[in-house]
Amino acid sequence: MRILAQPRLSQHEPCPYLADEMFQQEYFVGTELDRSEFQSYLDQRWRRFGIVFFRPVCPSCRKCRPIRVLARSFLPTKSQKRVLNKNRDTKVIFSPLNFKEEFFRIYEKHSLQKFGQESSREEFIRNFYNPGVPSFQSEYYIDGVPAGFGILDVSSNGLSSVYFCYDPDFSEYSLGSFSVIEEIKQTVSLDLEYYYLGYYIEEAPRMAYKGRFHPHEILVDGVWTPSEMLKKSVGTTQEVNIEQEQ
Repeated sequence: MRILAQPRLSQHEPCPYLADEMFQQEYFVGTELDRSEFQSYLDQRWRRFGIVFFRPVCPSCRKCRPIRVLARSFLPTKSQKRVLNKNRDTKVIFSPLNFKEEFFRIYEKHSLQKFGQESSREEFIRNFYNPGVPSFQSEYYIDGVPAGFGILDVSSNGLSSVYFCYDPDFSEYSLGSFSVIEEIKQTVSLDLEYYYLGYYIEEAPRMAYKGRFHPHEILVDGVWTPSEMLKKSVGTTQEVNIEQEQ
């Protein structure tokens, strides 16, 4: 592993997920991580984009928690089975990182329509094709037409989803959910245990979907904890609070 820039803190800014909260992150620049080194960072709440590693250290909020799916035990819900049925003819390919112009066009279109952001080819290549950790890509084709792509990192015990986007013209196929299911299946195919989905905030609509893939664990105070245990803990706390209010 090579550290190119030591950890530092970002400026405070409004949270992009929760209203009335302020966001701050710790970040550093690093490259040449092996799978074991990358795993140790995942277990300490770090994520990466390009060669920048980051984790939230917000002053008054700790709701961003890493989530991972137990891939070998995953069972799709009825809704997820419908997504699979819609994509029964969608072709999925997992391949080494390989820049393709058609995927940049999808990224460009997705960024503009979803977030109102313009993109450059240089930025795209820098963010996705200079990873610093073992990585590969997923490709999705509908009727032979490129419809979406994803970037995945490989740790010692799982796959970590870095990014996924799709052509908005194919919105009816629910490719976001479909990609999660396919990448969970790929995790199992590679004889790995976990599929890392990044940060989870139950109250944030843009992140809430991650909690629909079961069974999953959430990293709390340095311990990967089954979601069922957290719900029981919350339920007990709520009962105590009600009694106190009475």
